[in-house]
Amino acid sequence: MKKTIISFLGAFSLLICTLAFQATAAEVPVSESLKYDVYAGGFRVMQTKMDLSLDRTSYDISLSTRTQSFIGKLFPWSGSYSTIGHIDAKGNPVPTIHKSESIWRGTKSLKTMQYGPKGNLLKLTSTSGGKTTEKTDTPGFLSDNAVDLLTALAMVMKNTEKTGKCQASYPIFDGKRRFDLTFTDAGNDTLKKTEYSAFSGEALRCTIKVVPVRGFRKKDLNRGWLAVQNHTEERKKPPTLWLTKLPNGHVAAVRMEIASTYGTVVAHMMNYPGKAEKPKK
Repeated sequence: MKKTIISFLGAFSLLICTLAFQATAAEVPVSESLKYDVYAGGFRVMQTKMDLSLDRTSYDISLSTRTQSFIGKLFPWSGSYSTIGHIDAKGNPVPTIHKSESIWRGTKSLKTMQYGPKGNLLKLTSTSGGKTTEKTDTPGFLSDNAVDLLTALAMVMKNTEKTGKCQASYPIFDGKRRFDLTFTDAGNDTLKKTEYSAFSGEALRCTIKVVPVRGFRKKDLNRGWLAVQNHTEERKKPPTLWLTKLPNGHVAAVRMEIASTYGTVVAHMMNYPGKAEKPKK
């Protein structure tokens, strides 16, 4: 059960990372702060906040998330993720430092990836159980031409802004494994107003798939995002998120849905610009 809950948390983090760039090299500095709530069985079980700062030369993305309500008592988990990077001559985001931290029942795990000017991985530092290790020799077949998750999703949003579709695939290295994060355009939907969501209106529907490439062990295929993905594929309902343009023109995710053996988990944007936040359940 613990692995299932943590799998949902990791999957939801993918949604929250999907804040967007109107254009990667922004003419006017961008500063956004968005909040999301995730519900299971009608109960709020997690809350997430994402902050983004972007200008013509740099970007800074941070995400914090934690379990709430009865799930928070049974499964006390929190995570924080951040990426600082620069914008290259072609207008693409290139990471400089990526950090990820998770706390499970008071036990903290921290990972830091440091990149060179062209986005090549220079050093990987991991701390878990009070022990710290450093690696400067990560195999190229894992890290070459791959980026961290936050940077990859920034690229997805840039592509969505340009094309009006979410058709894209990007190579990711998470410090242990290399995989492709693939988005498939599934058309447009009209989302109706509900007691949970701050958004109603037209949105682009995108399905998500993680394709393992290197570094995966057999047990990795039955936990984390892949466990969630397997659940949804069995029901022929792939993990889905909905994107829309905010009033200021930036793209953002307003909803995500994951179907699993244990029920449907749905995430909603709680502070859509111009609309009041919904009361907590």
